[in-house]
Amino acid sequence: MKATAKINALKSAESKNVVVRNLSRILDIRILDIDLERKTLSFVCDSRSAFEKAKKELWRIGYPILQCHIQNPQGMDNIAAQDNEALLVQ
Repeated sequence: MKATAKINALKSAESKNVVVRNLSRILDIRILDIDLERKTLSFVCDSRSAFEKAKKELWRIGYPILQCHIQNPQGMDNIAAQDNEALLVQ
């Protein structure tokens, strides 16, 4: 599934490097793009648990997901992350 996350703390090349370094340790995800101007992170993950690992790691390093859109092969699920908890919006 493909996820695009809004992360307000993405402000510089240094923050981009921190995110890449820490998420690269999670084998079930692949970073597609980090857009500093829009403050978004796009990545592909193999499962919901891989997404949760990435979300927890981003929170741990100080880059919590504020909002996220997930597209999986079955269709589009929108997830809004508030207070570090993902809520399914249908």
